[in-house]
Amino acid sequence: MKPYDEIYVKKKIEEYNNLISLGRIGNFEIKKVNNNSEYIDGYMYRKKGKINTSVIELHGPNNIWMRISPIEIESSYMFIKHAKGKVGIVGLGLGFVAQELAKKIDVDEIVVYEIEKDVIDLYNLSFKENEKIKIINENAFEAEGQSFDYFFVDIYEYKLDYKVVEDYKKFNALHNINEYLFWGMEHFLLSCRYEEIVWVYVPELWMEMSKKIFSALQEAELLKHYKQLDEKLVSRVLSGFKVLLDE
Repeated sequence: MKPYDEIYVKKKIEEYNNLISLGRIGNFEIKKVNNNSEYIDGYMYRKKGKINTSVIELHGPNNIWMRISPIEIESSYMFIKHAKGKVGIVGLGLGFVAQELAKKIDVDEIVVYEIEKDVIDLYNLSFKENEKIKIINENAFEAEGQSFDYFFVDIYEYKLDYKVVEDYKKFNALHNINEYLFWGMEHFLLSCRYEEIVWVYVPELWMEMSKKIFSALQEAELLKHYKQLDEKLVSRVLSGFKVLLDE
């Protein structure tokens, strides 16, 4: 079952390997890296095995900003599946989420906030102008307020950070957002202790997406490889959201 279907994931990796041009602009570089690891790092799991294909990566000044790999494809699947109408994205990366959203008939407009001009220029080397996609080169936290049906913040480098709480408050104050989501949301919720989460109002879409991806993980027989997030961090993030979501 998607997003954990290995054939689906491999086809997506190969599709973007063929679409994305390699190169460097300023402090950013797109590389194709051979995957020699004996483990597959996916969304919410790590298991022994190989994907048997090279991976495209976006390298920044100090770290890897994004890669077209199982964790990227699997973790963004539910958001892409549910998004419709006018969609906002914070973080362009390699353009995977924006491009996948643009394929959807029920997505009318995609507004991407990307602070790094070099990242935008690298993206433009690979992808032609799309009438659905508008890329805004500015600090997303200082942008002009807009209304969005769906809003996705994807700037957390594949890990949970308390910043997700702070950003939720800032972006909802700045924009009129119907459905707000952030990278790793399902993993965060599934890592919460029942005795804590039961006292928190959680948006229906967050719960629905988490249930669906849990079922997909289960059907793919990946639960035995599931990686629980740090309990103390999860509890702290949940406490922060309790204040905001219960208002």
